[in-house]
Amino acid sequence: MNAPPLRPLRALLLDAAGTLLHPAEPVAAVYARTAREFGGSREPPEIASRMRAAMADRSLRAGRRREPSWREFWREVVARSTGVEDPRLLTALYDHFASPAAWELAAGAQSCCAGARARGLRVAVVSNWDTRLRPLLEALGVMDWIDLALISGELGVEKPDAEIFARACAALGVTPAEALHVGDSRGADVEGARAAGCRALRFGGELRSFAELSARLARETP
Repeated sequence: MNAPPLRPLRALLLDAAGTLLHPAEPVAAVYARTAREFGGSREPPEIASRMRAAMADRSLRAGRRREPSWREFWREVVARSTGVEDPRLLTALYDHFASPAAWELAAGAQSCCAGARARGLRVAVVSNWDTRLRPLLEALGVMDWIDLALISGELGVEKPDAEIFARACAALGVTPAEALHVGDSRGADVEGARAAGCRALRFGGELRSFAELSARLARETP
């Protein structure tokens, strides 16, 4: 039996960190340098390894849904990663990554979004991030070239939960079958979006750049 035809594409959903935004400097290097001001001695490779383990801790991640700022989550990540529990380190790092200077926009992202909207697509950022993201997107000018942003810290629900994708589609006035989500996480982005009924592509996997995404959208939305 032939599969039913895909619905016409009407919306593009984009992940933030690792897709739309990238750190201007390796995060572990920033942690190591800043931690030294407060007695830290760990080098970036060790910090990076410990950070991955901390951020993968499901019990730690669960608390993020109850705290829009994620500050307690980051306190634990910073302490586990650097071995430093001085609250001044948390404040320094939290403020650093709230600054637009700490981030770079992915090459071609703005032109891709502009092209998508010119073809009649609605565009949204759908991100697992705390409440610093919206002002960050505003400072970087991103809110000028997307339609809206859905941020887990504001909503209390995060990917891969189907609810955040459903909310995004409802806010854009499309069905999940009419939306394509692009993100770098196989679990949170690709599997989560597909489980919610959206199409999905993994950034850094089958889709390696916004130029490739622009070409794909041009083919699918003439």
